[in-house]
Amino acid sequence: MEAETGLPVSMINLFLQWPKNPLHNNFPEQAFEAVHKAGAMTCLTWEPLHHKDGKPRMIPSEEIVNGEYDGYIDGFAKQVRTLGYPVMIRFAHEMNIDQYAWGAKRSEYGPNSPRRYREMFRYVVLRFKNLGVKNAFFAFCPNAESLPCPEKDPGADWNQAKNYYPGSSYVDVMGMDGYNWGQTRTVDEHGWQSNWRTFEDIFSSMYRQLKQIDSEKPVFVFETAAARQDGRDRDRWVRDAFFTAARWDIRGVFWFQADKETNWRLQTDPSCSYCGPVLRHFFSPMPLFEGKNGS
Repeated sequence: MEAETGLPVSMINLFLQWPKNPLHNNFPEQAFEAVHKAGAMTCLTWEPLHHKDGKPRMIPSEEIVNGEYDGYIDGFAKQVRTLGYPVMIRFAHEMNIDQYAWGAKRSEYGPNSPRRYREMFRYVVLRFKNLGVKNAFFAFCPNAESLPCPEKDPGADWNQAKNYYPGSSYVDVMGMDGYNWGQTRTVDEHGWQSNWRTFEDIFSSMYRQLKQIDSEKPVFVFETAAARQDGRDRDRWVRDAFFTAARWDIRGVFWFQADKETNWRLQTDPSCSYCGPVLRHFFSPMPLFEGKNGS
């Protein structure tokens, strides 16, 4: 990544699903160690789902809060504790879109989702706390836009970030995800039409909501990227995004460095006279946390 972008990498976002068998141990120790040895910090996006017949199956919240996964959660927590260095855990991210109907089937996504999510989040965090895990920082990370959107649909008032919030004693870090899709999505092919949007336009509403929930928590952008588009200056989009992030005191930004739905990747470009220096300034090493309770 550093060779590809020309930028120092200070944090890495890993994605890990929960196992179908609660007794299975899938702790990614080698990945944690590799990131740590590289001088970076790991953020683990920990997804309580597994695949069945090629389709994602959300683990029912009842299975979690009734203790069926206690062995898995406790074993995972103990292994995090033995690492001896801080890691961030982004548990059940983007809970405000039906793609991630955490704790239930997608068809059950609705007014009961916030309560189900709060219970599940609190349950997992408390098991870590009860085992004395002090080096895990839990992140609360909604999508930048709630779908269905409360501002556009009066019947979707339940789907606000504040309704999912488990409480400040359970959350160490606030986060949000959002992308500039350009015009890569169309109604005919994808079911919706995307447009070119600035970083500020994408994130400003959710940023204000997170600050209203708890103004003291550090805020991160855990997923973002901009599509390449003819006639649009992506380098300028990136530069403006990081100036906005600095103005908001965003403590970290994760770029989705992948060729997936489109080629999101940042790459070194000798023709860009300002993007590299600007990003190197924002990517300069900085202490993210002093630790819980000042330790």
